[in-house]
Amino acid sequence: MNNNQYQLDKVVILSRHGIRTPLQNTLQFLEKVTHFKWPKWDHPYGYLTTRGGVLEAYFGRYLATWLEKNNIRLSTHNTELFVYANSLQRTVATAQFLITGAFAGYDIPIHHKYPIEKMDPIFDPSLQDDSPEFKHAVLRDIDEADKASNIFKTLAPAYKILSDILDYKNSKLYAKYQCNFADIPSELYFKKHQEPALLGPLAIGISAVDAFLLQYYSAFPKEQIAWGRLTSQEQWQQLIEIRNQYINLVFHSKTLAKHSATLLINMISDLMHKDNKVDLLVGHDSTIAALLGILNFKDYRLPNQFETTPIGGKVALQRFRHLPTGEYFFKAEYIYQSFEQLHNGEVLDANNPAQHYQLYLENASVNRDGYYDWSDFEERMESIKTK
Repeated sequence: MNNNQYQLDKVVILSRHGIRTPLQNTLQFLEKVTHFKWPKWDHPYGYLTTRGGVLEAYFGRYLATWLEKNNIRLSTHNTELFVYANSLQRTVATAQFLITGAFAGYDIPIHHKYPIEKMDPIFDPSLQDDSPEFKHAVLRDIDEADKASNIFKTLAPAYKILSDILDYKNSKLYAKYQCNFADIPSELYFKKHQEPALLGPLAIGISAVDAFLLQYYSAFPKEQIAWGRLTSQEQWQQLIEIRNQYINLVFHSKTLAKHSATLLINMISDLMHKDNKVDLLVGHDSTIAALLGILNFKDYRLPNQFETTPIGGKVALQRFRHLPTGEYFFKAEYIYQSFEQLHNGEVLDANNPAQHYQLYLENASVNRDGYYDWSDFEERMESIKTK
């Protein structure tokens, strides 16, 4: 690749929030799945933790250095940087720590639309349509995905591992259902103004795995991470696949992705036409999954990470100028911390960089240097936008 002939001209970065505490309703739900006591946290439920903030500050410093190396040197007193977050504590705080890491001491505003803890529609996966026709389309997507990859059967070994870790057979939930973990009845929860959910083993699974991941990324003592019952990388890999498949089915599938990410695409398209050199948006794993789904990116596996939408990870949508011709090109990257970088709380720098992984579009061709025509990507966004 002759990348020296391409100069980064503009980037929109969509970030997932950093390490948070578990959600209160999730923990109340999980108390029925095991007789073990879940550990206590020293932050309110659903909030970015101090450790999460520190890691985002490291990431902010890394991103500023990365941008400088790519010839984007921001003047912190002007409008070259725009920051917008969902109006929740964990997303606003993530943006604050990122900017503190990148430009400590400068008064860069963090924009959000509503009072803290009110969801912004741009980042909200809640249903605006719960009609039978729409629900049928979602169920069809789930069925097609399962037929293509045999998802539910493939997850059986992971369910067995999780059942053993939770000691599910001695739980209130087992007393209710009297069946194996994988056989707990499944149902698509589909109600207007609420988040869709695949109730049953997948919903229980993602809730438990999320709790374990937050313990691991927060460097809890080994005996407290899944009560010391999760002991190998192979177990982690299998368990996190439950999480990946839940995100894939509920947020990434084409019908729900289009439903929840159209406002986001409108915003990104508008930002691409503004003079800002860098736009930073902070949302959730559901936001990133829906964005990648609606833009029809190819499936991917991130090196050195088991999650497909890792906590604190960032999708960078980049516009490059080809210096010999003046034409514009597109490239997308996932920039993220590895599984171990998060666990160890590592500083990101030139000697220990963040992970970079190029994302590729379906039904589109790259040139010999690995870039897409910018006009083709712009047309893709235009075809999605609401008029």
